[in-house]
Amino acid sequence: MRALIIGVGQCGTKIADLFALVDFEALAINTSKSDLDYLKHIPKERRILIGESLTGGKGVNANPVLGREAMKRDLSMVMKKINAMVGYSDVDVFFLTFGFGGGTGSGGTPILAEALKDEYPESLVVAIGALPLKEEGIRPTINAAITIDKLSKVADSIIAIDNNKLKESGEDITRAYEKINRTIVERIASLLALIDIPGEQTLDSSDLKFVLNAFGSFATVGYAKAEASKVRNLSRLILKSFENEGLYLEANIESALYGLVAVHGPPELLKARDIFEALSYLTKKIKGKQIFRGFYPDPREREIEVVTLLTGIYESKSIEDIVVVAKKYAESFIKAKEEAETKKSELLTGLPDFDDIYPGEVNERLD
Repeated sequence: MRALIIGVGQCGTKIADLFALVDFEALAINTSKSDLDYLKHIPKERRILIGESLTGGKGVNANPVLGREAMKRDLSMVMKKINAMVGYSDVDVFFLTFGFGGGTGSGGTPILAEALKDEYPESLVVAIGALPLKEEGIRPTINAAITIDKLSKVADSIIAIDNNKLKESGEDITRAYEKINRTIVERIASLLALIDIPGEQTLDSSDLKFVLNAFGSFATVGYAKAEASKVRNLSRLILKSFENEGLYLEANIESALYGLVAVHGPPELLKARDIFEALSYLTKKIKGKQIFRGFYPDPREREIEVVTLLTGIYESKSIEDIVVVAKKYAESFIKAKEEAETKKSELLTGLPDFDDIYPGEVNERLD
């Protein structure tokens, strides 16, 4: 299976850089030259500075209008670079990594997603976005809500990562962000590594594409891993990957249309009874009742790894909180703006023009 990772903006390019570290094809797009220079693993020829005539290469200061305009201005250059990378081999999935709350990512990603859907209609376009912290304030929340709306109309799935999970760790902010970025990469990379690989029951590219082709709805990737010697109940480990501690999005998994489960570990521990007990439970639990599965016994492994994917999710507290706050703010802001315009109009109505106060003075001076 071929996946191309495209990072947009500061957050997105950092995540794409980590994908490049584990040998994925990756491209970085940003309005900030210094952020592009900071990357360590994406080759320089695959780093694209957009909107330089607009921003001077200094970024857009979390302004999605500028981010959108920067992507529009240089879209042909971006697509030319992508076309060169794609070549003559099909790309199964374009993963667009970005931050929902920023400017370049939130403004530019929907523009790029739409262009990719037009150019490569047989490929999936999946957005992987980090939701802003509640403490970051109203502007990132507004950016996120509007971007959610725009991407839901063009992307096949939106894998949302809730940065509010950062607060659950006791690490400093730099390490916390690094951890969540690495977690995103680890989960996606682990899943893709098992696609089209021979196993007791194999997940192929068509399975993953079917699950991800979910009408612009939300998706979440779950994960659980444990030393084989410590696993007493494999069924419990599989279910753990779908629970809050295994997910990076607060979502109602019962609202999901599709699920996918991949289990990898020592053959003697991949017991059919435990696996099918968990899968039966999950099939009954999710709304769509469809779970794709892959089992990969590997005698070299000393750990059991479970990667899960839920798509077609329409109920998520993480998403709903952002949208509700953004709507309330937008309503109050528009109302305040209208009131200000009314006040100004009331205050200034009835003022004369200069000619009414100084009649004839210009003519007198000209004479």
